[in-house]
Amino acid sequence: MKIQITLTCPQCKSINVVKNGKKKAKKQNYLCNACSRQFIGDHALSYKGAHSNTITLMMR
Repeated sequence: MKIQITLTCPQCKSINVVKNGKKKAKKQNYLCNACSRQFIGDHALSYKGAHSNTITLMMR
């Protein structure tokens, strides 16, 4: 099973994002081509609220 995660820029919400090396802590760095902001993609991988959403679906 493949899981595809689409990264979006936290500032402008663009999906026009490319890899841009790694930080000292070995975390992947990304660059937004729309607003030129650099960021670490961890915010997109946190799945906030996934647990509560699963419980809601199970109760239906």
